Amino acid sequence: MEFAHELVEVVAALSDANDALIEATTSGDATEVSRLLQHVAVLERRRNQLVHPKRDRTPVPSPYESSTPLRDQVIRALQLTGRPSSARLVSDATKARWAERVDTAKLSSLRRDEARSWRKSQELPGRQERDVYIVPALTYDRFTPVRGTVALSTWPTSLRLIAPLSPRVDMLHSAIALAGEATSVANTNYEAPMLRLVARLGSTIPGVKPFGADPSTVTDAARAELEEIEETDELERSHASERAHAQLDRESLLFGTAIRTLTSRAAGGSR
Repeated sequence: MEFAHELVEVVAALSDANDALIEATTSGDATEVSRLLQHVAVLERRRNQLVHPKRDRTPVPSPYESSTPLRDQVIRALQLTGRPSSARLVSDATKARWAERVDTAKLSSLRRDEARSWRKSQELPGRQERDVYIVPALTYDRFTPVRGTVALSTWPTSLRLIAPLSPRVDMLHSAIALAGEATSVANTNYEAPMLRLVARLGSTIPGVKPFGADPSTVTDAARAELEEIEETDELERSHASERAHAQLDRESLLFGTAIRTLTSRAAGGSR
């Protein structure tokens, strides 16, 4: 059959491309790596089309068009990762799982809108709070917003505080969550992009090969590293949470304290 002959050619080309990708990565040729990644993605799509020519496919909207509001996109992505996440991870998870583009340039204004909405709910009689707010993750020592990292107001305070080991711990937990999601969307159009995202996160974990790591391998490696560092992180976050609840009002617990700077007048007294 003609399609079988093409399938053999595509699989062979994919094997060659993956070999070339490994070689380019080893040699440090970033330009060639980028080109080969795009080439591999094209070959993988064609291979999947040949293997499942009559499969009903879930329509996938353009990644540059989304009818989902930004706020809903961010909440959905954070519910998926389950941990404070960078703007890039929110964007990458949304693109991989729902084929939608997140306008990360608007995240700062979204956070300000969330804070204003919360304040109005406290000031205006009869106005109810939203079920959930998008809030900044906070530093564990000064309780100031962490630049470019968002969380959900419904999470425990300790989870929204970022101690020295927290970014690593949160990434490992997110990798586990995304690996589970990649498995759940097997045999859909979302499987390949989810697997690529999981493999990218997994490549930073000891014991995981740089390319093509399967979700179970990434999950096992992430759990192994968590066993070494998570207990320390939990203690630091827990102690910081106790201090935060003793020192801060409810608004500051959600949106953080202002970063105070000393002006020359304040430092030197009145003139």
